[in-house]
Amino acid sequence: MAKSKREKRARERPAPPSKRVAPSAPAPKTPRAIALILLAFAAVFVTLDVVSYTKKSATWDEPIHVTTGYVALAQRDYRVDPEHPPFLRMWAALPLLGMRGIKLDTSTIDKTPPTAWAMEKLFDFSHQFMYVDNDADRLLYAARFMVVILGVVLGVLLFCWVNEWLGFEAAAVALALYTIEPNIAAHSSLVTTDFGLACFMFGAAYFLWRTCRRPNGLNVTGLTVFFVLAIVSKFSALILGPIVVVPLAFAVFRLRTLKLASALGIIVLLASASWLAVWAVYGFRYTPSASATWLYHFQDNPMVLQRVPALAGIVNWIDSRHLLPNIFTQGFLLGQAKAQVRGAFLAGSYSTVGWWYYFPVAFLIKTPVALILLLLGGMAAYVRRWRLWGQEGMVFVVWPIALYMGWAMTARINIGLRHILPIYPLVLLAAAAGAHDMLAARRNTRRIALGVLMLFCLLEFGRAYPDNLAFFNQLVGGPANGSKYLVDSNLDWGQDLKPLKAWMDRNGVANINLAYFGSADPAYYHINCTYLPGSPFFVRDPSIRLPQLPGYVAVSATVLSGVYFDERGRAFYKALRDQEPLADIGHSIHVYWVERPWWPT
Repeated sequence: MAKSKREKRARERPAPPSKRVAPSAPAPKTPRAIALILLAFAAVFVTLDVVSYTKKSATWDEPIHVTTGYVALAQRDYRVDPEHPPFLRMWAALPLLGMRGIKLDTSTIDKTPPTAWAMEKLFDFSHQFMYVDNDADRLLYAARFMVVILGVVLGVLLFCWVNEWLGFEAAAVALALYTIEPNIAAHSSLVTTDFGLACFMFGAAYFLWRTCRRPNGLNVTGLTVFFVLAIVSKFSALILGPIVVVPLAFAVFRLRTLKLASALGIIVLLASASWLAVWAVYGFRYTPSASATWLYHFQDNPMVLQRVPALAGIVNWIDSRHLLPNIFTQGFLLGQAKAQVRGAFLAGSYSTVGWWYYFPVAFLIKTPVALILLLLGGMAAYVRRWRLWGQEGMVFVVWPIALYMGWAMTARINIGLRHILPIYPLVLLAAAAGAHDMLAARRNTRRIALGVLMLFCLLEFGRAYPDNLAFFNQLVGGPANGSKYLVDSNLDWGQDLKPLKAWMDRNGVANINLAYFGSADPAYYHINCTYLPGSPFFVRDPSIRLPQLPGYVAVSATVLSGVYFDERGRAFYKALRDQEPLADIGHSIHVYWVERPWWPT
């Protein structure tokens, strides 16, 4: 009897810490089941994105991105916009190479001094290319579809990671959440660098996880490819350096799946491959164009020297030795200098240097409530199972989220949730851990609770669609209240000219007083308007006038907030901010019927 009790206790005793391993995921589904769910996902995801983006006009940055990508592909000229590496823009512009009749004249760049070009003229050039010389939506929709493809790639990567880690059911939940996550849906259908960066950074994190568990040629190659693609897509991808180092150290000293020499070799491989890729994406040419004399020298610019003097010195040293292409180092310098001072709006307050809590607040009010609850459930699962698999979850999931969010909180550019978009796939990964716990529970009530949360996610998505960019959760009353808290690319990025024109046609409005925040051209959509203060950059004096009253007045939420005005400019629209609009176009353009002047005289 005593022996039997000792044997029972021995069987129940946990293994020593050094012998513990992460619990294996449930038996995988057949390849056929996986293929079916991925095909269904791709069909639904592409349909939702295409339907939504064809209802929207260009957002503020899209014409610049499309123009920059096309000029780089068609003429190997990288001068249009130096503030981002060109890969994602070139990827988006690929379909344009097969289109006939595209007009392009870059001679104006040669005639313009580099600093004047980068600070001002590039906006006029992209507007001319998109809305004057060519059919803007024809170019834009083709380019947007290329970003949708990256959306499918990211969804597949997310499914694969969760399937390998937590099993098929949790992976299916993660994929469903991804498909109806409004911020993912918003940015996966826009030609910007934000979504592509999120895709490539997550791909790098996924293959890093695989490499640290099973180091082999395939996993190291995947890590290298996605790491390099991120580096040549956006400068903020440089944060991948510390994100990668910590898990590699974990694999060396804790998992013991990698030797120190192998981890150092991977770091050297990533650094050298990135350096080579930067040269390759610019055609292995130091100058940004065929002109040997047209170069950027932002280290001599007074604004740059005042804001980032130390960085200017470093860039000057690198540039003088031609260690990297001129436009790569100079673009990084310009972007960092401009980011030091930028108008920002948060819940009625204004700042030019931002708030440390801006992105946590933005995340809390622009993320579906059900997803936040599942994220908290995932964190709780980490705590409960810390001794089994919590360390791995902390290093490969929580560490990248914490580092990226911490970096964003120290940044001074507070203009949109999109700047922390790369954490969202990881958030979904953590939420999948919460879903896994609920699916594994013996009580049906937890599975029912998961179903309710998923349904609530679907309802929140459905209420916002196709106005995904303007999504706000029920913690602040939904999208209708969004402009009270955040503007710019969180809500109003110029995307609703097409819906405004549709509203005018339905209501027989032939002319409207318009203060529009964006770079799309109202005339392109046949909107007859009187341009008010706060109108786009391509509207020059004396075209900007006081409104014709009585009449309809349409004001973008960003203009209405006054974030980019001085005190006098904010006072002009203050009285309208206190009124209930007659119509709310996509939650980004407010329309009023006004009988008499409202502004102070």
